[in-house]
Amino acid sequence: MNTDERMLEVLQKTLVKIEELNTRLGHIESDLTSMDHHQTNMDRYAREIELATENNNIMG
Repeated sequence: MNTDERMLEVLQKTLVKIEELNTRLGHIESDLTSMDHHQTNMDRYAREIELATENNNIMG
């Protein structure tokens, strides 16, 4: 195997590894976005509960 062939093989393996890492990062980004949305919703619900208790608007 000559130098050019070895270099091509190394570059191909590097590209495959970069693609794998990019996929993993995409999944992490998606998970973080989902967590952010969940946290935003939880914050809103907590604030609504606080407002309801402050105004004695709890029905029951």
